Amino acid sequence: MFFNPKSVAVFGVSRKLEKPGRTVFENLMNSDFPGKIYGVNPNAKEINGHKIFSLKNLPEVDLGIFVIPAEAVVKTLKEVAHKLKGAVILSGGFGESNREDLDNELKKISDKFGIEIWGPNCLGVLNTKNDLNATFLPLSRVRMPPKGRVSILSQSGATVASILDWAGNIGLGISKIASYGNQLLISDYEILDYFMNDPETEVIGFYVEGLKDGRKLIEVAKRGKKPVIVFKAGITTQGIKAAKSHTGAMAGNFKVFKGVVKQLEWEIVTNMEDFLQVLKLRSIWKTKVKKAGIVTCGGGFGVMASDTLEKYGIELSTLSDNLQKNLISKFPKRVSVSNPIDLTGDATPEMFDEAISALMKESEVDAIIIILLLQLPKLTEGIVKVIDKFKKGKKPIIVVSPPGFYASKVNEQIKGVPIVASPNRASKILSVIKL
Repeated sequence: MFFNPKSVAVFGVSRKLEKPGRTVFENLMNSDFPGKIYGVNPNAKEINGHKIFSLKNLPEVDLGIFVIPAEAVVKTLKEVAHKLKGAVILSGGFGESNREDLDNELKKISDKFGIEIWGPNCLGVLNTKNDLNATFLPLSRVRMPPKGRVSILSQSGATVASILDWAGNIGLGISKIASYGNQLLISDYEILDYFMNDPETEVIGFYVEGLKDGRKLIEVAKRGKKPVIVFKAGITTQGIKAAKSHTGAMAGNFKVFKGVVKQLEWEIVTNMEDFLQVLKLRSIWKTKVKKAGIVTCGGGFGVMASDTLEKYGIELSTLSDNLQKNLISKFPKRVSVSNPIDLTGDATPEMFDEAISALMKESEVDAIIIILLLQLPKLTEGIVKVIDKFKKGKKPIIVVSPPGFYASKVNEQIKGVPIVASPNRASKILSVIKL
């Protein structure tokens, strides 16, 4: 229903471009969404060349998107509920603002007309498969991500807006986005259950402030078999207090939550960069990591990576004598072929190719950290093709490449693998999927 409607009506289409209702309407009209789209405004018959409907002449529609003040939502929904199968309420001003009376009215409407209600107080829904963009994010402000197999559910609309933009920036392929806000009727565990059974979703990202019903969520989780990456906010006393005021949901005890996540074999992070990079890692590779190999062109960075791997509980692989002898025969004497493999300051893309190929074949290596210092003279854009060669290999790879004048230009060209600025970040991301 919410992700695959055949028709959509937007309530609150304004003549003013900056209004959220107009943004939702324009997003839908400018997409390749195959269904019918109706703009609703009782005071207009036409906006920007599009016919606009009143409540009376609106035909039956699968999904209504409401972007009008809270009290107007209740009044309008009473008039048109018989024409709708579902409603997504983007507007705030309900239970999170102590307007439980409005919440109760929405529940009555749902019961009376059998209409499903999503939200309120949310960003909306997005399905890249059918080009449904029912959000109020202006496309001029957001780099939309490519189509992919990762679906994300988030309590916070603003957070998922940032996640979407960042996902587009790092090339994380998205299938669906679900911003559910106050979860008055449609709850987190119901959305999770949908994603668990969705053939277009392989990996699930879950931004959590508080759970509506922890027991039901666990029941759903135990039935599902897909990897879930949890980004938990509200882990301190002040954070929990802020979470309660944000959506009205109980944030709970982080230690208890972390224990439950561990039992479910989900993976947990506590910041957005790790969340997105682990999702990217998980969307490519499903294996767990115990030992890692390092290829670097700077000894100091190799030492940093070794330190941080140990810090996060990942072993530094011991490379076989045969591998080391093979590399000694191919590289100059100055190259260190133990782990980390240090190609030194005049490393070339071809040298990285040789070293990574060797580690890919080494049974003692579960994952590879590739450290690129693109400030060095012989490390050219050719490294992009080398990374492309291994991004669909059997072992996870993470690229460490500090930004800079030339480096940032090359980093922009590296697609399809996690790329971070420091060895510490790479090790931390790997630690999320360690054995």
